[in-house]
Amino acid sequence: MRKKQVRGWSIVLSLFVLTWAFSIYAVPPNSRAATAYKVPTANPIFQRGSTVSGSYVDVQTSNNNRMRIRESLVGGVRYVDTLWQSWQPFTEASREKLLGIRVVLEGYQSNTGDSWHIQFYDFDSGSWNSTWYPLGSLPTTPDGTLQLTVGNPALARRFVSPSGEFRLRLADNNTVQGGRDGVRTDLYIDLLQVQFIYDPLPPVSALVSPSDMEYTNASSYLIRGNSSDPTPDPSGVQRVDVSTDGGATWHEASPTSPGNWSSWSYQWQIPGEGTYLIRSRAIDLAQNQETPGAGVRLVVDWTPPQVASVTPPPGASNVPVEAVIRATFSDAHGIRLSSVNDSTFTLSDEESRPVPGSVTYDPATMTATFHPDGDLLYGHTYTVTITTGVTDMAGNPILLPFTWSFRTADILSLSLVGTFHRDGSPGGGAVSFGSVSPEGSPYVIGGGTPPYAARLNVLSTTGWNLYLQAQSDLVDESQNPPITIPVHRLHWRVSGDSGWTPFTLGQAAVFDPVPGRTPQPGGRNVDLQLMLQLEWEDPPGSYSTTVKCILMVQP
Repeated sequence: MRKKQVRGWSIVLSLFVLTWAFSIYAVPPNSRAATAYKVPTANPIFQRGSTVSGSYVDVQTSNNNRMRIRESLVGGVRYVDTLWQSWQPFTEASREKLLGIRVVLEGYQSNTGDSWHIQFYDFDSGSWNSTWYPLGSLPTTPDGTLQLTVGNPALARRFVSPSGEFRLRLADNNTVQGGRDGVRTDLYIDLLQVQFIYDPLPPVSALVSPSDMEYTNASSYLIRGNSSDPTPDPSGVQRVDVSTDGGATWHEASPTSPGNWSSWSYQWQIPGEGTYLIRSRAIDLAQNQETPGAGVRLVVDWTPPQVASVTPPPGASNVPVEAVIRATFSDAHGIRLSSVNDSTFTLSDEESRPVPGSVTYDPATMTATFHPDGDLLYGHTYTVTITTGVTDMAGNPILLPFTWSFRTADILSLSLVGTFHRDGSPGGGAVSFGSVSPEGSPYVIGGGTPPYAARLNVLSTTGWNLYLQAQSDLVDESQNPPITIPVHRLHWRVSGDSGWTPFTLGQAAVFDPVPGRTPQPGGRNVDLQLMLQLEWEDPPGSYSTTVKCILMVQP
């Protein structure tokens, strides 16, 4: 029986591929308020009583050098009434800064029968003040100390002249109250001192809110701060003023509670947009006024930001699948960085599924960029959404969500994945039936995956047709003249189909109806099986032909 050999038919691919290009104020250090100690500069004048020994020099320091004063007997009553008129002048500060006066008497007395009182001269009225301030009694053995304080600043200031003059009267209880005193008392003064407590230092204030270069979109703003008057001997904060125009005009703030200026506030009705310089100053009860610090800037912005431009532009097509998405904003002061994120800047596919990716923002250009985690799909429509969660530095959101869509480039790609010979070995781009004979005809290569005769991969984002076309009959070129087998003896079918289709020298559609776009990524594999039919009259030989596979867009 004759054996015929038909060897090697090869597949040549013709690819039709579509590609498209696409202050706080600085609070000064806690400075000490001033305290001046005054001592007499001349001996007293005695209305009643006398000096036994010593002088005013002996009462200027506590050194056990004493001035001895004795009561005088007048009408059976013993008195001491001295006028100390010459004192070191009050020059450390003006009397308006005076907070109080403290008198200190140190020494002892010869018996316990007398107590001592102080009276001050009122320079505003030009007469002695009617109040006697009790000091008490000194011990009879050295040394004791008595003191009293005038803590009313307004009254204390009346006891000092504008030029700093000061007078006081030291008297015993008989002078003040009258009555009999049968025992003469000597007063031994080791120290007679007057302490003038005054406040020449201004208080301090500090802004708590706003902070420097804070942004707000409010129409009313509560300016807050705190204040204090440095210790010791502070007069206390009397008022805090606030300026919203850098110091041109001032407005009185309100304390936390009446008299308590440890914190304060001012409710400001903002007149318009702009950058405002906020400053504060505190005034104490001694009328010391703080020199305002540099202040802080508050930026008032009522204008919402806008999306100025986007990439890809709305409605764009043929966008590269590796593209990133950008949106550039316009705003006078910039976009708040934290508001631009993967919740406010999103990308979704045409089935409304979110596309995973990350978002970055460049403050210098006010540009947000969405970076997909991988390439987009070919031939898909994508929608970008920027929500009203995007705000400017003052907190103004964009007025409405901003959305736009674009379409990535279409693709039409055909590739040969692999071929197999009749024995199941890889074909290396060609298919060989090997040695065959008519009695075994027809001969089929394929029938599963694998083996199959040829596997093609189609990647398409649009409707497509796949055509097969033999370039010639089966020809054995080694013989002279060449011999042929009609090409219609060679058949094909898609794996899994039941019918066979003979090859022709014209184009034959593989699919009917034509499928739509293929899944991405990866595309769709098309597995072809081949069958060769022989007749007894076919001469033996090595026959081959070339089959062209054509992928075309569906018309």
